[in-house]
Amino acid sequence: MSIRRPGDEGALAAAVRARLASAGRAGLAKSELLRDGELGASSGEIARALSELTEAGETVERNRRWILLEDTPWRRGRVQSVSGGDAVVWPLEAGSTAKQPAFFVARRHLKKARDGDRVLVQPRKQRRRRPAHHLPEATVVAVLTRRGGLVGRVEDAGGYCRLAPFDSRIRLEVELPESDLARAGRYVVVDLEESPGAVASRARGRVVEDLGRLSEPGADVAIALRHFEIPEDFPPATLEQAAAWAPDPPPEALAGREDLRTLLTVTIDGETARDFDDAISLEELAGGGLRLGVHIADVGHYVPEGSALDLEAYRRGTSVYFPGRAVPMLPESLSNGLCSLQPGVDRLTLTAFLDFSPEGELLARRFAESVIRSHRRLTYGEVRRLLEEPDGADEGEYGAELLELLRRARRLMRLLLARRVARGSIDFDLPSGDVILDTDGRTIGIQPGQRTVAHRVIEECMIAANEAVAAELDDAEVPALHRAHETPGEERLTALAEILEPLGIELDVAAGDAPPAALQRVLAEVEGRPEEPFVASLVLQAMQRAQYNERSLGHYALASSHYTHFTSPIRRYPDLVVHRQLRNHLRARVVEVDMETLLTQRLPAIAAHTSSTERRAERAERLVLDWKALRLLVGREGDTLTGRVTGVKEYGLFVRLVDEHVDGLVPISTLGDDFYEYRDDGHLLVGRRSGRVFRLADEVRVVVKKVDVHRRLVDLAIEGMPAGERERSERRGRERREDRRGREERLRGDHRRRRGSRRRR
Repeated sequence: MSIRRPGDEGALAAAVRARLASAGRAGLAKSELLRDGELGASSGEIARALSELTEAGETVERNRRWILLEDTPWRRGRVQSVSGGDAVVWPLEAGSTAKQPAFFVARRHLKKARDGDRVLVQPRKQRRRRPAHHLPEATVVAVLTRRGGLVGRVEDAGGYCRLAPFDSRIRLEVELPESDLARAGRYVVVDLEESPGAVASRARGRVVEDLGRLSEPGADVAIALRHFEIPEDFPPATLEQAAAWAPDPPPEALAGREDLRTLLTVTIDGETARDFDDAISLEELAGGGLRLGVHIADVGHYVPEGSALDLEAYRRGTSVYFPGRAVPMLPESLSNGLCSLQPGVDRLTLTAFLDFSPEGELLARRFAESVIRSHRRLTYGEVRRLLEEPDGADEGEYGAELLELLRRARRLMRLLLARRVARGSIDFDLPSGDVILDTDGRTIGIQPGQRTVAHRVIEECMIAANEAVAAELDDAEVPALHRAHETPGEERLTALAEILEPLGIELDVAAGDAPPAALQRVLAEVEGRPEEPFVASLVLQAMQRAQYNERSLGHYALASSHYTHFTSPIRRYPDLVVHRQLRNHLRARVVEVDMETLLTQRLPAIAAHTSSTERRAERAERLVLDWKALRLLVGREGDTLTGRVTGVKEYGLFVRLVDEHVDGLVPISTLGDDFYEYRDDGHLLVGRRSGRVFRLADEVRVVVKKVDVHRRLVDLAIEGMPAGERERSERRGRERREDRRGREERLRGDHRRRRGSRRRR
């Protein structure tokens, strides 16, 4: 059961778990698992399987023996420090999605465990009187893993050096050497060092990498990559395999492929795109129908399953895109070269041919291993202009045949979109902002994002191809990865209906369920209204998160019974898995692996891993975008801007700045013209005397009061609003606390310097 391919780790882990289950509380040593002839795995593979099971919260190691957690009185968790040196422990059991901690651990029971550590705890006998924290109490049995490299900003804290962790949830005081005071204000990666006798909330650190100041070009991306532990550099073996391929496919690689090089095909991508993994063709059929060809780069030809390239692509899971920079899933010689459908060169592809009636009904589908030669690289802006603002000189520059292809594509897009909407599919059109950078990589503006006819053409073509491939594999009972989007839960739908009601929008949540058509009607009701973006974001937040699954569960938002990801194998590993299974199906090849193992162990492991790397990439991308947008507000304190209320809480209003695409908070303490009360039934703040109301989706004019780039916070105030007594009182209290904190830090710094001086003597 040696690990040769992505997903094999799931099969080996399942086998190891079965052995541990049979051993019971006695557990097994790694050497005993190595001697198990049926496992047939190396020492490193056994170690990784045990690590996977531990990471999933299924096993623990005690005295060099591995035991299933279910056979012990212990529980695994992650420590989070709270006030007074105590801590809470968040659960790490398999499949846990806990929204609150599982245990409270008093400081004296932490056994030197620190914030972020993964620990083993044993529940304690509960007191008769329930404590104020309302959590079961526990004692740390062992520290399983210490927190790894910590990203943060170096601070001069009154004469001594410390790290302010980037993650504000980490309540850990990290002391750095005095020599690092010169780095004050810079972001660094720190390794935590053991500090015998230290309390759980304190540690010493050593700088291992300097990431720079946040104002320096590229520093924000470096911080995101390190914080989310996203691989950046490719291992030498991966680069060697990629470099072994010739710059263009040799003649023998074309053998057996359908030759489509004379078929007019084009790519349509963003202006700054460098990898072109999809091309389209459109042919007129007898009777007025259309044949859509979706041609996708055959990445699987260059990335053999189990190769160094494959394992590295699997480890990354996806490409990560930042303004002005991408961290690709595959080396650039493939992602921007052999697997990029550049114009005028031969490229290997997998093609989906879809025949549609004049009304847009799918009549037939056919798939082929192919070779194409893209006729032209087009951009979204170029296609929009050609379709909506045609010019007499266009035919001379582009040719009549290409212009006709685009007109056919627009006609098909309208047919497919109408049929999709008719079946209940939800069509989101959320506004976004594109960050504009100067030549040094600094943010100089936010350009309103556009979703034009060109974007819609490609969207509908790719959705159609994804649905067709999923249906083909499902009908043939070929195991593959699917893009699953399940029905929103009753709690989310009910909460959405309650928020929409004060806006005069009715959502019928019958028996805790709502078909996608019901949400579609909500969006249609606000189309063109000022609150449309806000309502669309609410509907999106009510959705379940789409993820990868080994079973075909359908796609709720698209109202599709069959859906997968097929069209982007350059940048998404699941698409590569689907390509391999489609090729096996086309070649009528018997996959030489037990189908039950593939379905129940390998594919679930791949689905879980790639869903996780997708979430990691999205968080990193969102962080950098927010930072770059936020930097545009630096130095604009006092400016008055237009915003829209996106949240109402008892402590204030959340406001989204319309043009800047930045979120800020108007604290309730700044509303000085009245005493405002929060009404959760309508999500309102209502003035007690004046009756003035602030509600969701209200447009407001706000003044920028404070911008904290490091904490990613913006304080706002309503234009013309007098400062409240609470605000003045809070400001005085804040100043007193800051003075007191400064004195304490200076005293602490003096104490550390004296202690260090004694140690040196």
